[in-house]
Amino acid sequence: MDNVSTVEVAKEKLDRWLQNGTIIAGAKLPSERELEELLGVKRMTLRQALLNLESESKIFRKDRKGWFVALPRFIYNPKSSASFKLAALEQGREPSWDFIEKSLVSSYPAVVESLLEEGDSGELYRITGWGALDNHKVFYHETFINPRIAQGFIDKLGHDSFSHLWEEEYKKKIVTQRLAFRPIRMSGDVCKIIGGSVGTPAILVEKYRADSNKNIIQIDIEYWRFESVDFFINL
Repeated sequence: MDNVSTVEVAKEKLDRWLQNGTIIAGAKLPSERELEELLGVKRMTLRQALLNLESESKIFRKDRKGWFVALPRFIYNPKSSASFKLAALEQGREPSWDFIEKSLVSSYPAVVESLLEEGDSGELYRITGWGALDNHKVFYHETFINPRIAQGFIDKLGHDSFSHLWEEEYKKKIVTQRLAFRPIRMSGDVCKIIGGSVGTPAILVEKYRADSNKNIIQIDIEYWRFESVDFFINL
């Protein structure tokens, strides 16, 4: 097997191609076989060089499609009340999004059980969807809401933001009360939605949203592609 220095040489050459624009942001890299020939290295050496660049958020994988050059990172304040659409447009990006499923469920992660109160049926609204920047899907989300607090929420949601519906229909202004972050590897289910291979690095964000009385009324679980986002919070 090639030694580490050979891996570093391959990585540095690839990195130069990225920095000088030989391969532009969002573009697909040549196939691994082509890269082996261009760099004059063996498959294992190339794979390690690619994984090193992936860990530095310079490239990313799409399942069955190959390697791509990372797009500019989205600057994301998860505590902000601004919508994903507005934040993206302010950064000169082209946002798109869609909902996948809106349903009433009785099976859900333990972290969302705090939405329930004594006497509730045990069912929650579950809304799943994805968000994309410049036609590249960067996150998948699952949102949970107690139907007792917001009856008919999934029927009224349409294509509006959650915040807009809370304010217009239920007269509630919601704020992010608590956040939790942790690095994970994407599961097969998430990969099917936003691309990537099983085990692709991702960041899990749990957002607990509250009304003006500090009651948690919505919990979002978001899975962000590792290379796509930088988080910040103003204190």
